[in-house]
Amino acid sequence: MKFAKIGIAAAALVGASIVPLTVTAGPANAASCGGSLIDSIAVKNSSGTTYGTVKLYYSSSSGTNCARLDRVVNPGTKKGMILSLYACGSGWSVSKCHQDFYAIGQDSGQFGEYAGPVTVYGKGRCVQVEASVQAANNAWANYHSPVFHCG
Repeated sequence: MKFAKIGIAAAALVGASIVPLTVTAGPANAASCGGSLIDSIAVKNSSGTTYGTVKLYYSSSSGTNCARLDRVVNPGTKKGMILSLYACGSGWSVSKCHQDFYAIGQDSGQFGEYAGPVTVYGKGRCVQVEASVQAANNAWANYHSPVFHCG
């Protein structure tokens, strides 16, 4: 019965999808990305309080970008976290890579420590990151990067 419910929920999610996605999230116990750390970005709320940190990695040998979102507020408390990593498409504009992308890696759910890691192939492409972290009081902090780390 449990598997039937999961299958129905998955089918509903797939049916609701309007944009084809390449979704790649690491297994729940995978805690790290390969490659070199190229950026560490604070995810802050409107008051400037840091809720999380996005760590972005690049592997020149495989051409992959990888991101992980670490919870800073209330670590261990399972609350909402959303992480998206986009490799820009050929017709991207500076603000719309997330609307015209070549590949996307996403992870979202109720996590106590981190979301991800997520990976995208990005050799010769720019990337864009979106991240959201929910605090214990149900407030959210959001980050939407510019198009960056091209190459």
